Amino acid sequence: RCERLPCNENKECQSLPLRITYYHLSFPTNIQVPTDIFRMGPSNAVPGDKILLSIISGNQEGFFTTKKVNNHSGIVVMQRQITEPRDLLLTIQMQLTRHGTVNTFIAKLFVFVSAQL
Repeated sequence: RCERLPCNENKECQSLPLRITYYHLSFPTNIQVPTDIFRMGPSNAVPGDKILLSIISGNQEGFFTTKKVNNHSGIVVMQRQITEPRDLLLTIQMQLTRHGTVNTFIAKLFVFVSAQL
């Protein structure tokens, strides 16, 4: 996991992600769909939080989508079955609005799809 150092007044720095986290997920080709594969939200929820979860890269074939669970949690869903073994890299972005400030968090999901068992 990588975390941004304090930025002070540098506007360019403040627009960078606050945290980038890496995850490795493995599935067989015969996994049932739709299925929830990843949940993302702040580590501590505060009343008034709002999040926007989106897939910003790696989903060109539309295998995945995001769904909002509540104001401080969202999930990535595999919506289409992947029929052949392959490796995918998804970049998931969560924008957290808290007390009028927006912070960005990035999750890199390495998805390994293996032949069915």
